[in-house]
Amino acid sequence: MTTATTATTTTPSLNIPNYVQSLQTASSKTAASTASSTATGSSTLDENAFMKLMITQLQNQDPSNPADDQQMAAQIAQFTSLESLQNIQTSIQGLGTTISDATTAQTAAANSASMGSAVSLLGQSAQFKLTTVSPPSSGQTESIQVQATAGSVLAIKDSTGKTLRTIPLDGTNTDGSSILDSNGNGTATWDGKDDNGAAVAAGTYTLSVQDSASGASTGYAYSTGTVTGVGQDANGTTLQTASGTFHLSDLVQVASSGTTSTASSANSAAASEAIALIGHTAKLRDPSATLADRSTGTSWTFNATSSVAQGEILDSSGNVVDTFSTSGQNPDGSSILTSDGSGSYTGAFQWNGLTSSGSQAPLGTYTLKLVGADGTTQQGAAYKQVTIDGTGFDSSGQPVLLSGNNAWSLSTLYTVS
Repeated sequence: MTTATTATTTTPSLNIPNYVQSLQTASSKTAASTASSTATGSSTLDENAFMKLMITQLQNQDPSNPADDQQMAAQIAQFTSLESLQNIQTSIQGLGTTISDATTAQTAAANSASMGSAVSLLGQSAQFKLTTVSPPSSGQTESIQVQATAGSVLAIKDSTGKTLRTIPLDGTNTDGSSILDSNGNGTATWDGKDDNGAAVAAGTYTLSVQDSASGASTGYAYSTGTVTGVGQDANGTTLQTASGTFHLSDLVQVASSGTTSTASSANSAAASEAIALIGHTAKLRDPSATLADRSTGTSWTFNATSSVAQGEILDSSGNVVDTFSTSGQNPDGSSILTSDGSGSYTGAFQWNGLTSSGSQAPLGTYTLKLVGADGTTQQGAAYKQVTIDGTGFDSSGQPVLLSGNNAWSLSTLYTVS
C-alpha cells in the first residue's frame, strides 16, 4: 500500500520586535561600518528586505489558513511608524550638524569683530582688571591700583583661597594721604607680608576687593597702560601694554592718551593686512643680530642669489669688522649655503664674535650685508623667521608686526606661511 506524501510549506513570519532591534542597530553604526556592510552583505533588515519578506509570506501562506488581514495591517502600520521615527532621527542629526556649523561660523565672526574692536584701542590709555600679584623684593613695596566703595578691603589670598593679608582701603598711605579719592580710585601698597607681619613665599597671589563685613565684591584692582599692540591666543583677543598683556574681557575703562589720532590715521588697508597675519609664520627682512655672549657668538639666516658672495659684518657705525665667503663652512663644519635647486640659495652663518684681525668684537648689535665680488652689488638679504602674535602702530602711525618683544615694519615682510 502506497502512502501519499503531502508537501509541507513553512510560512515565513514577520517578527516586529526583531525588526525594531535591527533598526536600532543600523542607526548606531558609523558610516565606515555601513560602507563595509554594503560591500560584504548586510545581516540586518532594511525597507527592501521587509517588503520582500512580507510578499514571500503572502505567496507561501497556507490557503486553508491565510494570514490574518488585521495582523498584516497592524504590521504594516508598525513598519510605517518605525520608518517615520528613523527619518526624524536622521533629520535631527542633520540639524545638529547644521547648528554646529552655524555656531562655528558665528564664533569666527565674533572673533573678527572682537579683533576689530581691539584695533580701535591702539594708542589709547586703558584700565584692565588685575587679579593676581607677586610679592615684592625684601624691603620693597608693591603698588596696587584699586577702585572700591567705602568700607572695602583689599584681600590678598593664596592658591587655596585663604586670605593672607587684608588692607583696609578706607585707611591712609604711609605719607598720610587717603588711599581712596572721592571717586573711589586709589593706590594701596603691599610690603609682601601677611597679617602677622611674616613675609609670604614667592609665588602668585590672588587679589580681591571686597566688603570688610560681608566679603561681597565691591570693586577691583586694576592696571593702567597705553595699548601698543593687539594679538590673539587660545582664550581670545589680547591687548598689549608696557605693563603686560591683557585679554579684551579684562578691559574696564578707556581714556584718550593723546596718541589716538596717530593710530586712527594709519592706513586702514595696511592695518587690516597686518591683522590678517596674526598667528602666521613669517620671514621678515632683518640684517641685525645681537652679540650678547662671546662664548656662543651669534648667527644670521639669509637668502642669496649667487653661490659666490661675500658676507660683511658691520658694527653700529657701519664699519666692516669681519667678512666671510658664502661658499665656505661654519665653525661646526656645516655648509653656509644650501641650494634650493632653482638657482637661489638659503644660508646660515655662525659668527664667533672675532674681527678679521682676530680680536674680540665689542658686545652689541651687528648687521649683515651680502655683496658680490665687486664689493657693492647686493647678492642677498638676511631675515628672521618668527610667528606673528600681534600688531601695533609705530610713532608715525604705520602698522607694525609684533612677535614677543620685537616689532617689524610691514614693509619688511618677505614671505608668510
